[in-house]
Amino acid sequence: MKVIIALEEMIKDNENVIKSIKKQLSNHESGESKLSFMGKASAETNLENAQEQLERHREKLKELMLQDMSELEEKERIKEAIERKNYLNYQKVRLKRDVTKSNDEKLEAMLILDELKEDCYIEDRELFEISSKMIALNLSIHAELASKLSEIKKDFEELTKNLKDENIKELGQLNSQICIVILHFSVLLANIHENIEEDKLPAFRGLPKFEDWWIAELWSSHQAYFGLYKWKAIITNLCITDDQKRAWEIIFSNWVSIKKTLHGKGVLAYHYNYAFDTVMRKHAELEEELATNSLISMESLMLKLTENEDFTKSSTNHKLVTDYVLFKREQLDYKDVKEPPKPVEIPVVKKEK
Repeated sequence: MKVIIALEEMIKDNENVIKSIKKQLSNHESGESKLSFMGKASAETNLENAQEQLERHREKLKELMLQDMSELEEKERIKEAIERKNYLNYQKVRLKRDVTKSNDEKLEAMLILDELKEDCYIEDRELFEISSKMIALNLSIHAELASKLSEIKKDFEELTKNLKDENIKELGQLNSQICIVILHFSVLLANIHENIEEDKLPAFRGLPKFEDWWIAELWSSHQAYFGLYKWKAIITNLCITDDQKRAWEIIFSNWVSIKKTLHGKGVLAYHYNYAFDTVMRKHAELEEELATNSLISMESLMLKLTENEDFTKSSTNHKLVTDYVLFKREQLDYKDVKEPPKPVEIPVVKKEK
């Protein structure tokens, strides 16, 4: 906008005038260049007026910049909506023409699309990954897993049935994806348990808890990214077979994507996010860390692990107990742990062969 350019130039002029008057008054105070009584009073008045004008111009620029950004964001949203619609309209055609996939994979991908809502956006690559896993697990014909998926859907729908806010209606498109991710996670966990029993390995002590601030600060804080990476590595180390590790990669990517989407909605998605966490905890034993002491201990661990890297110059004052965690504590009537945090032991993650 031309008016923004003009205001930016006016601000520069204001700043130059203020700088000049301040130098004039500084020279007067130091005795380098004396002003008359009237000259000094005039300079001080001009300085005050210039500062007020600068503040007005800055506020107006800020207002216009926000307005301009809102218009750009709206145009970008419209563009993305059009691209997404075109992508969805021709998705089945692309799936049928993919010569790198078997007919079974294509058919399973088509069936997945038929189960999803019309505006649900899943890329072709993800569809084929899900369809391949469904074929490997015999999800289409395995009665036990079909019953499990039905149970997960029922639990999730029960927790979200009263959410009617217009601003989060679009989250409904995640329903199917969330239930599938929970199912895959539960199957992976059951498979790990079976391998442990068959191979007589050390007893499984449960999945490590995740921390909400890793998602809230993802991409803005290297400690959050590093914490999430270490958490993922610990679970990868629990996977025994290559198939389990590949399944965990897909589950992790989809889980992070869903959690980040929900965080982007802020307080509007708290109940929806809580429903996701609740059903995931019930069916896949995945829980979130709610104790402040444990959150602090994990942050301390992350700082220890990164102390030899150039990562600790910023992002050290995390909001460990996020607003969503406070909300979740209230829902669960959770009593926070108050005793001093326990010493942190750095987990050893075996390297993959």
